[in-house]
Order: sequence, then C-alpha cells, then structure tokens
Amino acid sequence: MKNFYTAYYAAIEHSQAYHLFCERVFGIDLGQHGFADVQQLDLLMQLAGLDAAKCALDLGCGDGRIAEYISDRTGASITGLDYVAAAIRSAQMRTQAKAARLEFFVGDINQLELPRDAFDVILSIDTLYFSEDYAATIRALKDALKPGGQIALLFSHGREPWVPKEQFPRETLPPDKTPLAQALGANGLTFRTWDLTQRDYELAIRRKQVLAELEAQFDAEGTRFIYDNRLGDANGIAQAIEDGLHARYLYQAVMARQ
Repeated sequence: MKNFYTAYYAAIEHSQAYHLFCERVFGIDLGQHGFADVQQLDLLMQLAGLDAAKCALDLGCGDGRIAEYISDRTGASITGLDYVAAAIRSAQMRTQAKAARLEFFVGDINQLELPRDAFDVILSIDTLYFSEDYAATIRALKDALKPGGQIALLFSHGREPWVPKEQFPRETLPPDKTPLAQALGANGLTFRTWDLTQRDYELAIRRKQVLAELEAQFDAEGTRFIYDNRLGDANGIAQAIEDGLHARYLYQAVMARQ
C-alpha cells in the first residue's frame, strides 16, 4: 500500500489529467485520493470552528494540500502527519513560506507518538481505514486533545466488492453502530453525526463520468494506474450504495472540559 501511495503522490504532481479530474469532481484540486469534495470540507471546517487561534492535527495528510487549504481558509495552525515520506517532503517544500502555521511530519497511524493536550482539533479525512485497531488510534488521538477539544472525522463504511452481499453485517451501517462509532464509545466519547451517503453516491457517479472523459489523457500521460484505482473506487461505492450496503458520515466528538 505504501508503494502505491508513493507512486501516486509522485505522479499527481505533474498529472494534468488528475488535476482536471479533481477540479471537475471535487470542485478543487487538492490531490484528493479520498472522497471529500469542497462541500464536505467546508462543512468540516464550519463544525470544527477552526480559526487563527486554533491548533489542529491532520491525520494522514498525504502531500498536505488539504491541510494547506484549510489553514489558508481559516488561519488555523495545522500539523500534518502521514507515513509516506515523499509526500511529507513535498508538503514541506511547497509550504515553506507558510511554516509559521503549517508543519508536516512522517508518522504511522498505528504507532502514533503525539504530545499530550496539544491540539484543539484533530481532523481525520478518510484516513482511519489505515488503522489496525480503531479503538487504540482513537485513544491516542483523545490523549493528544486539549480539554474541550474535538475530533472531526469523515468516514465511510460499507461492503467491499470482494465481500459477498449476504456476508456483510448490515447492522453496522447506522451511524451509532459503525466500527468508528464503537471505537469512539470504547473511549468514552459521545458524538454527533451528519449523513453524507447521498453525496457520496453523487460523487461516485460523477467520478465515473469524468474518468470516462479523461481516460485517453490518463493513458497518454502514463498514469493509467491512477485511472484504474479511481474507477474501481467509484464502481464499488456506487454499487454498494445501490445495494443499501454503504454509508458515509461526518463524526464530531468533543472532549469534556476539565
């Protein structure tokens, strides 16, 4: 998986096809490999209450373009963490002039070493899937929050294409029953949720349409592997939602004030 993301972030720096894909699907090119468009990012920023007085962590930041966008929009100081060293180097080089409010580090979601009581907000934008133990990851994030701080997570849960429909546990789809909900509850965190499933479906359909328009350009660039990956995601999500076996939510969990 790390090899894929290393190749992915290297390729998208120079891919006009992927630039057009992101603009036409997500509304802006932030190098998104996940599923968050401008509408979802705006909702995330609004609910998190980010401003120039806030310090945030972006868990699984990739090449840092989403963190940079959020910091530029809100003035918040953001620390980005990702396990792809090349992506972190790219983020550091691109944002040198903004180092007063943006910093980036290499780190592994499964071996988090975060300072205690350090962040007002922790953002996870389609990154928790890389955790081998959701409850342990949430515990580490909780310890890194200041009193009264919050965790905001964009998270999808559903049947993967290789899982037979009858074997997928439908009972885990409601927002209070997902693996993330269970991990938050195990750490004593209450939460609110916003259902973004319909938006996920609209974006999956849009992705398929735009990819069809750009297929020849991906081939000409030699970035077919990105096209195939993005199309596989779109097909899998669209089919799972049509089968009633996929959901997407924004979770907000707030730490109690001491």
